[in-house]
Amino acid sequence: MRLALGFNPVLTIQDASRLASGAEKLGFDSMWMHESLFQRDVVTYISAMASATQRIRLGSGVINTFTRHPVTAATTFATLSELSGGRVNLGLGLGSFPTIPLIGHQIFPVEKTRPLRRIREYVQVVKMVWEGNKVDFDGEFFQVHNLTLGFKVAGTVPVFIASLSPRTQAFAATVADGVILSPALNSAWGTERMVENVKRGEAKRGMAVERVSYMLTSLDPDPKKAAQAVRDYYFFVYQLSEVVRAEVLAPYGVTEEHLRPMKEAWKRGDVPEAKRLVPEQAIEALTITGDGDHAAERLNEYAKAGVTLPVAMPIGNVEYAMNELAPGPA
Repeated sequence: MRLALGFNPVLTIQDASRLASGAEKLGFDSMWMHESLFQRDVVTYISAMASATQRIRLGSGVINTFTRHPVTAATTFATLSELSGGRVNLGLGLGSFPTIPLIGHQIFPVEKTRPLRRIREYVQVVKMVWEGNKVDFDGEFFQVHNLTLGFKVAGTVPVFIASLSPRTQAFAATVADGVILSPALNSAWGTERMVENVKRGEAKRGMAVERVSYMLTSLDPDPKKAAQAVRDYYFFVYQLSEVVRAEVLAPYGVTEEHLRPMKEAWKRGDVPEAKRLVPEQAIEALTITGDGDHAAERLNEYAKAGVTLPVAMPIGNVEYAMNELAPGPA
């Protein structure tokens, strides 16, 4: 099974470069970095990792369509492709729901903000720029007039669209090289529902695309330590409290009633109590947690659900997780 690694932008640039080099030696398919408004810059990460490696692919997972104009994204990733010898993937998405409004961009209601239209225009402009012809584009969100890329793109830059929206997931399969199904947390059951959306787009296009899914991963020889690392991870508690829909947990015996005490603690700002109240079943349902053997079983569940490129996002005992999951030297 092909397997990639992904990380939140909390690593130092030096650590990201070191991990990318290690991932390449261990045979991982690719390494992906999230973008955040208040953490380190994803383009700088990719530049540093490209300089530290020779073969592994490197991707943004994802840049957002509010803070980078599509022309800027096109020229940036064409430059990164040149730097890396054609090894970069452009992952893009609507943006971070909690942080984008902090800089003046509205996401909801979608009837007004039209996120699918925004992403559709974004991909159109990026591809037109890469084609090297003069670009004239008058969209609802983006305008480009009489612009031509001044250099040739080194190789092909695959485009991946991230979304939690069924409509956008189906659309993404009609225009992109791949669809990113999860920012890190989803059950195999929930992932399979998303894959069905992608399949509708694939059927319309007449070809399959890469189905990528981030998976928060915590491995340790002691499964209890692995689970505690997830419980202590702020991102997990935030996602479980604010983003994850209860319906994806229902097949695993977790109901809204089970989650309510945790969510109430989260709302009143008692993060330590919220962490303590995380149901054990939610950790098992939403993450790859335990020892190496259990991780292999869980990854197979996601493969059966239709994921073609799992992106393990290791926390806690990161080196152990990488070694346990390693596909083997390329």
